[in-house]
Amino acid sequence: MTTALPPGPVMTVPLLGGLPLACGKYLEQAYLTALPWADRWKYDDLDIVTGIYLVTDTDGRLRWLGQASRDDDLLGRLDDHDRNAAKRAVFARVRVLHLHDNTPLPALNAIEGKCADLLGTRQIMKPRRWPPADGWASLVA
Repeated sequence: MTTALPPGPVMTVPLLGGLPLACGKYLEQAYLTALPWADRWKYDDLDIVTGIYLVTDTDGRLRWLGQASRDDDLLGRLDDHDRNAAKRAVFARVRVLHLHDNTPLPALNAIEGKCADLLGTRQIMKPRRWPPADGWASLVA
């Protein structure tokens, strides 16, 4: 399977600064200081099950924006990505918005969609797609 990994925006402080607000009442903690991809295992110590993660390349450009909410938690989701050679070749650093474990799926999808909108990824990272942010304000209030 080939994965299209178009580069997104460079993750600057102003771009990152608005992302915690997208989480509304579900934000547990924002880990916006990037960890090296090889050190992603450190998130396991934080017991993060549900969250939004941003993966960048060596130039700080966004390469993946995704969500985790699974039985095998955030680390399991990140490790799934590491099994893909195309991703492993460009993934350099990771940041996480830790959400409450009980975040409902509609809210999680809307949060991921809102993050995509705030970062402008829908326009510049085609053909990648993200959930819509429909109803975001009422879902996270």
